[in-house]
Amino acid sequence: MVQVINNKTFKGISPNKLMEATYRAAENFQVRAFYEAKNEILKVGKYTEEEFFKILDAMIDAETERKLILERLKSKEPLFLEEIVKIIKEFSPDNVIRDIIYLKEQGYIDEKIEVKTKKVIKKIKGEEKEVEEKEYFYRYQVKDLPDDFIEHYFEPVSIVFEAEVCCHCGWCSSICPVNAITVTADILEIDDNACMKCGLCYTICPRSFSIDQAYKSIKNLDKSLKWSDKIGAYYNTYSGSTTKDKIKKVRQDGGVVTTLLEYLLKNKLVDAIVAVQHSVDLWRPEPVIVDNIKDLYKTGGTKYANSPSLEIIDKAKQYNRLAVVGVPCMMKAIEKATLFPSGLPFFNNIKYKIGLFCMESFSYAKIINLVKDKFDKEINELTKMNIDKGKFIINLTSGEEMAVDLKEVQSYARHTCHFCEDLTSDYADISVGSIGSQAGWSSVITRSKEIDEIYKGAVKDGLIESQNLKEVKPGQFLVERIAGVKRTKCKDPFLELKKKSQ
Repeated sequence: MVQVINNKTFKGISPNKLMEATYRAAENFQVRAFYEAKNEILKVGKYTEEEFFKILDAMIDAETERKLILERLKSKEPLFLEEIVKIIKEFSPDNVIRDIIYLKEQGYIDEKIEVKTKKVIKKIKGEEKEVEEKEYFYRYQVKDLPDDFIEHYFEPVSIVFEAEVCCHCGWCSSICPVNAITVTADILEIDDNACMKCGLCYTICPRSFSIDQAYKSIKNLDKSLKWSDKIGAYYNTYSGSTTKDKIKKVRQDGGVVTTLLEYLLKNKLVDAIVAVQHSVDLWRPEPVIVDNIKDLYKTGGTKYANSPSLEIIDKAKQYNRLAVVGVPCMMKAIEKATLFPSGLPFFNNIKYKIGLFCMESFSYAKIINLVKDKFDKEINELTKMNIDKGKFIINLTSGEEMAVDLKEVQSYARHTCHFCEDLTSDYADISVGSIGSQAGWSSVITRSKEIDEIYKGAVKDGLIESQNLKEVKPGQFLVERIAGVKRTKCKDPFLELKKKSQ
């Protein structure tokens, strides 16, 4: 068990304390549900017996660690995550931060939020004005719980769908050990007869509970990264444009994503890519696994209709190194599952997350209606859709270009997009979008030294022209401004979940 398979994690912990914490960890409902469903899980075949026990052992390790942390923090005053990390040095700072957030969701810890208001001078429409800004401070304290306290039980992720905040990323479907979940661009269904009530789907769902404070605190541990309240942690920012003529024919803006993916494949940095392409119905996207450059070009350009791309991740297990392209909710989903429930990713072959800027997306049916209502055109007449300078733009097979004000199409956007605060795919390894760059160029945000070097490698090889995003117009200023607007307008999905569960 835990003291045998992973004793390095618990070095310095007395055997008695470790045994007591492990005993309590084994009572966790997720651990029990997963273990008791072993035969059903192995019969489905998504996880091998070796993978099953790796996941189970990691869950027990994480739960044991949490019980030890809980004991250390009893009777202490409310503390910032950064303060807790300094107190508990037996475990890595990343793990401690992860564990505090999960203990909160399990019902053991209170999150105390303090709001302070300060006055700052801002330029609004060319005029300097004094405005109020709110600052939020998060502290955590162990609750005084009764002896018969039972930790919170996580409902199946259907509760997220019923609360109308599901983003249809498809991640829960890939991870479900017994294939009980079906996700499409429009629906989420759970087979109650197959569901083992483990709550893993809820745990890894990007809309079930927030990991924003964990993300911010963990990223701030890396002193090589810069921090922005609008676009998250980042290493560098650029404006880039492909030099490859073949990619220019299929690109949306700068063609940076397709160029980087080709670079990754050619240099054997990845074996395959998960992206989307047009299905048999033009403009209806479908997720695909691409392992050659010829098929890669079919994924170029933005589709605007949503696609549950992560629901095929489990079908890419034969590849050792995978790059995943997706929108912000997908990037957050993948990141969340690297933290919870155990810190062991369910699919550890995901090497790079390439995130797209996204203000909102549309259902396929709404895209058809939008084109008909606003342009009096049929969907199969379109060769391209784009959003630029406050306009929704379409290009037609006739060569004509038409545009309407972006405000006129917002009512067609998916309801669930109103619960997303992330414009720039903060949880990705590299983020790409058109905002901030000139026509034919893409804004690029690298979020680690490793991915920054890969981007520079593509530039050095002459595949991408690149400039500093802070030195172009409108540049990083506009990216941050629009990202801030999206954060301000975002509705709270967790309030909707609370209403549903009451």
